[in-house]
Amino acid sequence: MQTGYGNNQARTYLAQRINSAGPEELAAMLLEGAQRFLTQAVAAIERKDYLAKGRLLDRTSQIMQRLLGMLNPEADRKLVDKLHGIYIWWIKEMFEGSRKDRPEQIRVVIAQMGEMRSAWEQVAARQQNLAPAASQFTVEGLVG
Repeated sequence: MQTGYGNNQARTYLAQRINSAGPEELAAMLLEGAQRFLTQAVAAIERKDYLAKGRLLDRTSQIMQRLLGMLNPEADRKLVDKLHGIYIWWIKEMFEGSRKDRPEQIRVVIAQMGEMRSAWEQVAARQQNLAPAASQFTVEGLVG
């Protein structure tokens, strides 16, 4: 029974973390989850566990849909369009890599997600550390 208690604590902590996160931090957290699920999907492909692969790709797809839904069309249109294109390309690549059993294709997406996640984490840190008037780099409102 101890495991269930620990899982409840972990879920409560995660829910609190998500509820208190700004949009940029939430985007980074979602990308972290997507990377984790895709890494597990690659392992499932390699062991030919197609049921697990499908479940993990579905979870990743749900995260990608959430990221797409977070894009704010009122923000910098060029940047929003680029992010939209990247997210759509990732979805296409992960499903094509899955369909053709090409884990290396999915690993490319995982690596790119890591770079994007790092960028969102940097933006979130800057926004926490700098007063809005002192910030020279702002993507405020890009996601929200």
